[in-house]
Amino acid sequence: MKRWMIGAGFCLLAVSGTAVQAQDNDAPASAPGFSFWGTGSGAYFYHRLSGDCATVDHSHGRNAAWGRWIMPLAAVVEDGPEEAASGAAVLRFRCVDGSECIQRGHLTNVTGQASDHAIPFETMDRARAFSRQVAALRMACEAPG
Repeated sequence: MKRWMIGAGFCLLAVSGTAVQAQDNDAPASAPGFSFWGTGSGAYFYHRLSGDCATVDHSHGRNAAWGRWIMPLAAVVEDGPEEAASGAAVLRFRCVDGSECIQRGHLTNVTGQASDHAIPFETMDRARAFSRQVAALRMACEAPG
């Protein structure tokens, strides 16, 4: 059974009980990117990762109170996840040219620069998944890497 409902600038199609919503034709296309909390459970939850065609950002703690790192997407690379203690993993980003291209600080204050930065993950699988997400962002943004 198919049902069509049209109104308010969008179309909703229901097929076999599954609803699919089309984008509003007048809405701008969304840019590539991501934003989510958590590199695992427990204390790993307090890591926020976001990215767009300009940067990959890592915030630690609510409002980045425990740390903030802003990494230019086109200027950093990562060499894949490394094993850490107790089955955890770390994904290290480094500046391609060896410079201090990564901004660091806390809250809204950027107070320093760094040439590399490591993001902790509860498991190797989570680190690998994030590595793939950054690779997909690079492709969508046509960024080197």
